Amino acid sequence: MAISTAGSREINVTPLIDVLLVLLVIFLLIMPIMLKTEPIAIPPRTGDPGAAPLVLKLDADLSASIDDGPRFPNRELAPRLRGQLPKVSAVFIDSVDGVPWGLVVSTVDTVRGVANDVNRGVTVAIRLRGE
Repeated sequence: MAISTAGSREINVTPLIDVLLVLLVIFLLIMPIMLKTEPIAIPPRTGDPGAAPLVLKLDADLSASIDDGPRFPNRELAPRLRGQLPKVSAVFIDSVDGVPWGLVVSTVDTVRGVANDVNRGVTVAIRLRGE
C-alpha cells in the first residue's frame, strides 16, 4: 500500500477565482438596479436672493452693533432687529474672544424669535474670531 506522489498535493484555486470573478461581475451589474432613488421636492426660496445679509457684531464688553453701526447694549437687540429683519434673508453673528458662549446662543435665539414674530424665515450663521 504505497501512496503515489505522481499528482500535485496543492489545491487548484483557478476554478474558485473564476467563480468569484463571475459573482463579482453579477453583483456589479445588479447593484445599480437594486438602488432605489427617491425624488425630493425642494421648497422654493423665500425672500429676495439679492438682499444683503445683516451682520451683527458682539463685542467683549457685551455690546452689539448692526452692520458697523453704533454700539448698543445687547438688551436693545430685539427692538432694533424688528425693523431690519423683513429686508434681509440671512443674519451673520460675528463674535470676538471674550464673549460668553451663553450670550452668543441667546443672541441667536433672539434673532430667531424676532424672525418668527415678523413671520420671516431667516438663516442665522455664527462666526467666532479673535480680537
